[in-house]
Amino acid sequence: MSSSYEYSYALEEASRRQIYINRIAATTEQFYRRYEQQYRDMKNRGLAAYIPSEMSRLESDLTRIRSLLTSAPEEARDVSYEVGAYIRRMSSLAYGAREQFDRAERMRVETLRAEKEHQQNELMGEYFNILQTITNPIVVNFSISEMQQIRNDIESGKLTNSSELRRRSTAVISEAERKGAEWKEGAVQKNRQKDAVQAVFEAEERLKAERIENQEKAQEFFDRISKLKSGIETGTIDADTVEKQVIEIENEVDETLISEETRRETVIAIVKQLQKQEFTVEKPQLIQTDGKNYVKIVARQPSGKRAVCNVDLRGKIAYKFDNYEGMTCLKDIEKFNVDLEQVYSVKLSDERVLWQNPDRLSMDANSLPTNEGRKA
Repeated sequence: MSSSYEYSYALEEASRRQIYINRIAATTEQFYRRYEQQYRDMKNRGLAAYIPSEMSRLESDLTRIRSLLTSAPEEARDVSYEVGAYIRRMSSLAYGAREQFDRAERMRVETLRAEKEHQQNELMGEYFNILQTITNPIVVNFSISEMQQIRNDIESGKLTNSSELRRRSTAVISEAERKGAEWKEGAVQKNRQKDAVQAVFEAEERLKAERIENQEKAQEFFDRISKLKSGIETGTIDADTVEKQVIEIENEVDETLISEETRRETVIAIVKQLQKQEFTVEKPQLIQTDGKNYVKIVARQPSGKRAVCNVDLRGKIAYKFDNYEGMTCLKDIEKFNVDLEQVYSVKLSDERVLWQNPDRLSMDANSLPTNEGRKA
């Protein structure tokens, strides 16, 4: 007797959930390491002086991601997406600020040195103390001329009152901070296209590094990335849309990898069960041709009994047991189904009889009238 069936398969919820969590954690760990390295690079290059609040936020978020990776991977992933969006802007902003305001920083250091050596009176000492509080080179740049005028007024005797010094200094610093914030916003907007290009590049590099079995799906991802590149070059797609679509691609890559990992676990369970039933199992083959994507498992016994299973990515198993005498085929199939669920936690449902023949036939066991023609 020979029989062929198709089932929907699924791992137990706990098993599939663990595969999902493991994948999310692994992906987020990659993001975390990349962002943490970028943070260290910016800090080592002295860029924290130019964007102190942004660097402080980044440090806090990186600590949060590290903490959530083990306790709440999904939340860690969401935070990593936020970090990814602004760390690119931060990097462009910081390097741009250093290039534009490096002279202001050198002037600040030189001014502090000179002031310390030539303090003329108590009011000049107070002025020097105020000057020391202005450490952000961007703020220094937008305040340096006004602060220099305050110093001139002290030296000429036009400014002799401590409270007036504090009032004027506070106003100058406040205005410089406002101008600095405007400059930052303008710099961020100016670099949006560059940041979008970086986002797409990072997604493409990750895609190249992942081992995706479904070549058709992988090509779809590369095509979408190519379309984003083209849209950026022609100006037909804005940076915000690029970043949203990059996140969509990242999530779909994870979903694809999760599906493939689920199938691998199912294939392992099938191989173990067939071996338990005294079959010699050939090495599973990944079939990818003409839109097909499935794993084929072929097993034999010395008596001539054969089993062929196809496992696709859409949650379908199609199998055939043949070259059996009488009804023993049904007994092996029943044991196969029951143990697969009870021992290996692979749930089978939606049974569909594909083919049955009570006679002992020697049909080609390497093909099945099953899901081979479907795309997965």
